[in-house]
Amino acid sequence: MIDETAGFEPPTSDDRLIWDVWLSVYQFPTLAVADALGVFPLLKEASASSEEVAEQLSLGPRATEALLGVLTSLGFLEQRLSRFHLTDVARNFLLPNSPYYWGGIFELVRDIPFTCSTLREALKKDKPIGYEGDDVWETHELDPEQARLFTRAMHSHSFPAAVGAARHGDFTGIRRLLDVGGGSGAFCIALAQEYPEMYFTVAERPVVCTLAEEYAAHYRLQDRIDTASLDMFGDPWPSGYDAHFLSNIFHDWSWERCRLLARQSFESLPSGGRIYLHEMLLEDTRDAPLAVTSFSMNMIFFTEGKQFTAGELEELLGEAGFEEIALTPTYGYYSLVTGRKP
Repeated sequence: MIDETAGFEPPTSDDRLIWDVWLSVYQFPTLAVADALGVFPLLKEASASSEEVAEQLSLGPRATEALLGVLTSLGFLEQRLSRFHLTDVARNFLLPNSPYYWGGIFELVRDIPFTCSTLREALKKDKPIGYEGDDVWETHELDPEQARLFTRAMHSHSFPAAVGAARHGDFTGIRRLLDVGGGSGAFCIALAQEYPEMYFTVAERPVVCTLAEEYAAHYRLQDRIDTASLDMFGDPWPSGYDAHFLSNIFHDWSWERCRLLARQSFESLPSGGRIYLHEMLLEDTRDAPLAVTSFSMNMIFFTEGKQFTAGELEELLGEAGFEEIALTPTYGYYSLVTGRKP
């Protein structure tokens, strides 16, 4: 029993962190709904007051105040003299006509039932349940519309990072590159702009190969980017490439499956060939950065994988036989871990 007459000491910290985490549950939905409502294209044309936004979007004044308040607090808008303007982040990533538009992610994620109960189930089972327990990759293979939705989403968050990898990674001397599990071919497209002498193949499931060809044609790169249907675990990898590129592939799979991928790459590359792993890396303590630890939780929900530390990827490549393993930060949270076959 608590003695209500006794004094007690105040907490040794305040509870703002709990408030921040609790109320963060509203942040992504607010951003996704703002995208669907057209807030950002509206403000691209000219700044607007809260009253003008409410009128243009047919929203009430209370709702508009809350919507614009969250978007401004998050850094996507700024307010000057009671008028709202897009920030640089919003102009880059939240306008539908930008090549770096994140709209594909909003469309994919906004209706996924990610709840405390589903997360608890995933943690207790230690198995992905994001697609009601079905294999995410087989689901996309069987449903072309799901494959298109997923590929568009992956392209939307990959393309900015692809440009960063092409600019900051070292791909000198590479003539033919195999992009394993390359989705839309975002990295091939970015590398083709930076290295005009390179040719590329996106190795994917058949339904995604068709989509990758559409993306290559959109950027008028169909003469330098082709596709190959490949089960990366069950099929021999094609020869004739002096580099393999795998972005956000290892984080989808268990340690044993990643070990198999590293070995497949090593065996099919020629002497001097290089492997490039493009991932968001955990610190060695596996407890930071927050975005990467959260991405690991995303992997728990949807895949059998997790985010890796640089040391873990170096270990996987070293086991396979790669040498001269190096780490290069490239863009945002992303880095390239590279190795060369002796």
